[in-house]
Amino acid sequence: MNTVPKAQVLQNLQRLLAECRVFVDGESTGSGFFVAPGLVVSCAHVAGAGAGDRITVKWQERSYVGIILAASEPPSYGMPLWPFPDLAVVELLDSPQGHPCVLLDPQLPWDETSVTVTGYTSVLDGTPAPRKVVLKIRGDTGYQNGELLELHGGEVNRGLSGGPVLSHVSGGVCSLVKATRSEGTSLGGYSVSLSALRRLDPQVYVRLITAHDAFHDKDSRWSQLSDRIADDSQANDPESWSVGQLTGPETRRFHRLLSDLSTARPEQVTHLESFFAAAPPGTSQPQEPPLTHRDVFTELAALMPPADGGLPPTLAYCADLFREGKDTPALLRDVYDQVLIAAGRLGLGEHARSRLARAQGEEHLPSVIGRLRHSARDHTHYRVTAWRHVAPDKFVPAGPESEALPLPEALNLLAEALTTEIDLMGGISRPGLIELILPHELIDEDFADWTLWPGSLYSTLGRKQQVVVRPLERHENSGLRHAWEQRWERLAEKTVDEVLVCICGRGRQHQVALDAAFNTNPSLSALVLAGSPRSEPVRQAYLVAVDAGVPLMLWSRGTEPAQHHDMRPCGTPLQDVCPASAFFTQVRTTLEGVQRDDVPARICALRNAAAIEGTTDHIGERVVVLWDDPLRQVPRTRLAPVSRAEEGTTQ
Repeated sequence: MNTVPKAQVLQNLQRLLAECRVFVDGESTGSGFFVAPGLVVSCAHVAGAGAGDRITVKWQERSYVGIILAASEPPSYGMPLWPFPDLAVVELLDSPQGHPCVLLDPQLPWDETSVTVTGYTSVLDGTPAPRKVVLKIRGDTGYQNGELLELHGGEVNRGLSGGPVLSHVSGGVCSLVKATRSEGTSLGGYSVSLSALRRLDPQVYVRLITAHDAFHDKDSRWSQLSDRIADDSQANDPESWSVGQLTGPETRRFHRLLSDLSTARPEQVTHLESFFAAAPPGTSQPQEPPLTHRDVFTELAALMPPADGGLPPTLAYCADLFREGKDTPALLRDVYDQVLIAAGRLGLGEHARSRLARAQGEEHLPSVIGRLRHSARDHTHYRVTAWRHVAPDKFVPAGPESEALPLPEALNLLAEALTTEIDLMGGISRPGLIELILPHELIDEDFADWTLWPGSLYSTLGRKQQVVVRPLERHENSGLRHAWEQRWERLAEKTVDEVLVCICGRGRQHQVALDAAFNTNPSLSALVLAGSPRSEPVRQAYLVAVDAGVPLMLWSRGTEPAQHHDMRPCGTPLQDVCPASAFFTQVRTTLEGVQRDDVPARICALRNAAAIEGTTDHIGERVVVLWDDPLRQVPRTRLAPVSRAEEGTTQ
């Protein structure tokens, strides 16, 4: 057994880091480091922003000519700091032979992670000299559509900009220094995650990462040390989420295979879609969009393992690539074997075999999903997003989330987005599912009556498509997911009419009693509301049901709670018959024998039946269905910048 203490291993790694360090003399003077043979990464404000410009790079007292291959844009006139990400890639024309290269770790380190920063500074006598300082990561600061990591606990001198930041947990270089917080103090500075290299020229980025992986595939000087660091970090924190993830050697084997895989993808499949297909439901969109298979793998490696003990997202992704079958049989077989080997070590062999064999043509109801959510600063304004849900776990965004808009403008934008996405899914004549994720105050709007197509003003959205609503509040609270999933599964065990219960919030159905009933009875999974969820006291009952994870609710739009026939008080759900039972009886009769997954189609048929009969008392005239499948949860999106309409407003 190797008994070399971690401190000595870290010291050896710090020495190797220093051998990768270079002095850069370009737009200004500062630091940089070798990422691949002959390829240096530094700050753009150090190297310069002009692709093709020549600069000087010094390594071990010898000067080399460097050419800027790609760099961030310079700042606008008068701006003190260069825009995010402030990165540059430089190629040495006559590169030295045998120099080492850092091992990149583009995952963001946890707060309180110790890091080593190295570079060149001239604070002592005006001559650039090497410097090393140990700091800690403590938080981050948003800057120009990006995030800067905060370095604390020591001085970040002028000249360290562009220098590498080595994580003491992973043993890899996770970022590079951008700026000091206050020169001449121990307030530390800021650094930029190396995943932001994706914002540069994509061809240069791919070349850099491919060369980096090829180098470390042959040269194990760094990886032997970083593996020891990572293993020791995990051993000292046995409850760390990294337990159950891939080892360093396994990760590098997958990197090698992924670099060999073809970039060709099935039609309409993007790297971002593949990321969401392998990630747990509700995962946020990556800060930097993935450009390669390796980027997807790296972003997935940063996620928590599945709570149910399933495959790590990285292995799920590689299994999906195997099933796509877009490469040579020999290469695909290597991917297949590595997935099974890694999964076997984790005791997840059966999970891996199931994922590898999953049929491509799984039954799936395509849908268009629209979402309205409040602005964080002004709840009278709403942001709009839409997706096409084209396959299990695959969501195609219509575009970025909109700026916050007044409600009428937000509704108009949602209508335009739905029209466009429905056309992309096959058009008005192709029945599909329309899922609208809405805050409580909009859940009872007349979306089903919208006429979206100028040439078919007689056609409504709800008669052409299977329109359902879903509660935004539940989708933005991950703590509600367990009960939601449990009730959804229970709902599949019987036909809907067998489990329907009527609630209204009156009598003994006050919020405390309802909450207690839901807590003790997971079979409460389908409700008929006695009126609109915007009317009291139904609203109170509706809010409890949302928090309890009830996945199916039906009501008559815009109605007040029906009057009791015999003045009896409302009793406990599932135990007493509803005194105001007319609408409840209609719903139960209409949905007799209907399975959970068939409810949206049945409601669409009811809306058409109401139009054929032409009577206002038909159940399909005003029926609204909340149908909320936890497996159809959209990706989390980052909050958009504050719009001009919001500036200066307060809640």
